[in-house]
Amino acid sequence: MAFNSKLNYTDWLKTEYPQLKNSSSAETFQYIEQAKADTKTITILLVFFMPFALLYPMNHLLTSYGFAPFESIFYWCMFLAVTFIGSLLMSKLESEIIKRKLRHLLKNSQP
Repeated sequence: MAFNSKLNYTDWLKTEYPQLKNSSSAETFQYIEQAKADTKTITILLVFFMPFALLYPMNHLLTSYGFAPFESIFYWCMFLAVTFIGSLLMSKLESEIIKRKLRHLLKNSQP
């Protein structure tokens, strides 16, 4: 499956759980909203700490190789690359957290 930065959870649910194909959009939307609400705290923490987890080691590594922070073009290129990759990783991780919660919700809602 190709990487999408923004996952369509409705389509994913209907693909992952064929029994939901005939369900209303309101029902699937309710599951999605509940999963997002239940994972809100962890995603906020993820958004807050991920930049520090990626940028601090990158800054330390480049500084140890003699690149002055924010003074060389190479440093800026690495900064932008790490920021871009970090953004993709955060999006993917957030999607995985929400998908895991959706699986849990659907598992508990089935008789």
